[in-house]
Amino acid sequence: MITRRRVLLAAATLPLTPRVLGTSEGEPSWGSAAALPFATQEIYPAVHGGRLYVAGGIAARLSVPYFTGRCVSFGADDGAWRDEAELPEALHHTALVSTGANLFAVGGFNGGYTHVWRMREQVYQLGADGWRATTPLPRPMAEGVVTCSPDGLVHLVTGQSPKGEENRVRSDHIEVHDHLCLDPADGRWRQRAPIPTPRNSATGGWLGGHLVIAGGRTAAGNLSVTEVYDPVRDVWYEARPMPLPQAGTASVVRNGELIVFGGEIFQPQARVFSEVWRYTLADDRWQPLPAMPIPRHGLGAGVLKGRAHVVGGAVEPGGSGTSDAHEVLSLS
Repeated sequence: MITRRRVLLAAATLPLTPRVLGTSEGEPSWGSAAALPFATQEIYPAVHGGRLYVAGGIAARLSVPYFTGRCVSFGADDGAWRDEAELPEALHHTALVSTGANLFAVGGFNGGYTHVWRMREQVYQLGADGWRATTPLPRPMAEGVVTCSPDGLVHLVTGQSPKGEENRVRSDHIEVHDHLCLDPADGRWRQRAPIPTPRNSATGGWLGGHLVIAGGRTAAGNLSVTEVYDPVRDVWYEARPMPLPQAGTASVVRNGELIVFGGEIFQPQARVFSEVWRYTLADDRWQPLPAMPIPRHGLGAGVLKGRAHVVGGAVEPGGSGTSDAHEVLSLS
């Protein structure tokens, strides 16, 4: 029997010198680099103009959390962080995405301590004079997967939106099937085929012209579901699930592979993941990579000069243990 998945598969520190944590020569290995200037979690960084940008998040000072609009960037050439223009408002879970020409901050939450989970539809674009508001989302959204496709379009897939008029606390929101696409040329958001499995705190990226979405969670718990979007046919396919149900992860794409880092789980026992997985679309296969030295969730990642830089996050499930860690995975 020919399944839909088979059809798809047939078609288809200063300067930065990471401290290597011993593995055999040529094998993937972990090192460290200059720590983030501030500890922060629930971040969705992006590589833009050859630098890794981190903006917003739930930061911590002396273990006291606060929401921030601070934006910093890291360059592999100088091995240093520098301050960039701050976001117009303090945001956590806002997703950065670069189209090459432009850097956007999409959605997220900006509530105070009486409405921590107030979701936003705002989209900001970074320019020479700082961040400015641009075409907003059709409705408030957060905790989705935001990526740039090979043809320069911004895709926002799944996540959460308010399920009614209230928009203040976690229980006011629900996972959505939404798949929105922004063309920066005309500034319009358009609907694309909805993802079959709604979830929040998933991750994903483009492999060989297809968008892979993996993991995440709902109110019922973590998911290992992997689904793949074919933009030519505007359809989704089921792929091999992740080896573990991980949520609150980060990922990068390198050499046609999706590499997924860390995450957390609350049921049946709360813990933070150190596991790292590599997914290849051609053979629909997940393989383990060396585990993260510092397990974290709510972290971010990006590729600079062939190395995966994994930053921030939290070392405990939930909002505690916010970290400024900066680890680097060198890939063969």
